[in-house]
Amino acid sequence: MNKKIISLCIFVSILILIPVNSVTGKNIFKNTSENNPENFNNYWAVIVTVGEPKRDDKNAVELYNLLINHGWDENNILYIKEENATKDDILSIPDWLNIQGAEQDDLILFYFSMHGGKTDDVFPYDEPDDIDEFVIPYKQDEKEGNILDEELADMFDNIFSENLIIIFETCYSGGMIDGADDLRKSGRIIITSAKEDETSYAYYFREGWLFPYYLNRGLQGRADKNRDGFVTAEEAYRYTRFPVILRSTIYGYLLYIFHKSLFNQHPQIYDGWPSEENNEEELILTCFN
Repeated sequence: MNKKIISLCIFVSILILIPVNSVTGKNIFKNTSENNPENFNNYWAVIVTVGEPKRDDKNAVELYNLLINHGWDENNILYIKEENATKDDILSIPDWLNIQGAEQDDLILFYFSMHGGKTDDVFPYDEPDDIDEFVIPYKQDEKEGNILDEELADMFDNIFSENLIIIFETCYSGGMIDGADDLRKSGRIIITSAKEDETSYAYYFREGWLFPYYLNRGLQGRADKNRDGFVTAEEAYRYTRFPVILRSTIYGYLLYIFHKSLFNQHPQIYDGWPSEENNEEELILTCFN
């Protein structure tokens, strides 16, 4: 290894370790059940992790605790992972919500941390790039299939609530929102970790994934750029996007040195809340002092 490569590696390592978008001061969190500016009847969350237990759980547990600290009742959070996250388990999520009593005016947050993939477009042939995306559930045998974006769309259509925030930490997840019959619909905000042709990076120095690491910190208060005491889904996305692009670019150049491959990661958002026609209002997720 010559001196230029050694110097570049040192420079990249320094950049990776430098904090991005850090804030100072102590955040004192309020309970959203006591301070509910959106007037939702209730708060629900569904967390699904499968494929990379160590990394997935690192971020998912952090999100779980964050929600509890902000007023979500632990009885209103469904956390399924690994062998409990089969295709049937995931597609039956609406049944759990309906049995528990989730209603039209409730807020429901979904977080999926899974492997993702893509395949040739299947009926109804709605993909502009002729590619269908899918997530990979836990498979008990080789006969079990993946979950296509259209199947996820059907699943979400069976949920009564019109206030959904859906977050994907999956490779190629931007493809979930690029087709006519994908997940896009009024009453939803969908945030993806990457574009339709990108994979997701791990956060190598923190054991989890790069995208949810910053998303969680944004929801903890760092995304509140207007200092109004609230963090919206849109603010969390805007906060997350820059450091994910920056650090994935750094990782990409480092990998290029050794593997001659270069790619980075661009989180995406679809904002159809409260409706596709009128989405100027932002959806508050957390609040603090």
